[in-house]
Amino acid sequence: MTNSKDRSQQIDQLRTLIRDIEYVMLTTVDDDGSLHSRPMSIFSDIDADGKLWFFTSADSHKVFEIERRQQVNISLSSPDKQRYISILGTAELVRDRNELQEKWQPKLQTWFPQGLDEPNLALLKVNINKADYWDSPSSSRSQIINLLEVAHR
Repeated sequence: MTNSKDRSQQIDQLRTLIRDIEYVMLTTVDDDGSLHSRPMSIFSDIDADGKLWFFTSADSHKVFEIERRQQVNISLSSPDKQRYISILGTAELVRDRNELQEKWQPKLQTWFPQGLDEPNLALLKVNINKADYWDSPSSSRSQIINLLEVAHR
């Protein structure tokens, strides 16, 4: 099996795990080393390159934190399915107008009333490196999806 097939299968597996989960907790690292988490809405699937995208305001504190330390964690849960996922990755701010237009969805108007005309509208691109997940009531050990290793084989 080739690296691209391995990676594609891993991404598909992770997509299946997070399907139907609408909100995540995004954790960043502040200047003093403390962890800061906040809820974020998932508006789309993981893309073919293993990236998650979130709309944000470019002047938010999370962006300030990410500009200094790109490492983030995304926590997801679906308790009714006994599924818990922790994603480790690196984030960066994207202000490309074409990307914003391509990824925009009307439901985002709740957070960004001016839509694509919102003055500080931007995207956070999270490059997924690794995901740990638990997906059964009897699972006490996590299973791992390691996109970083698959990409470097």
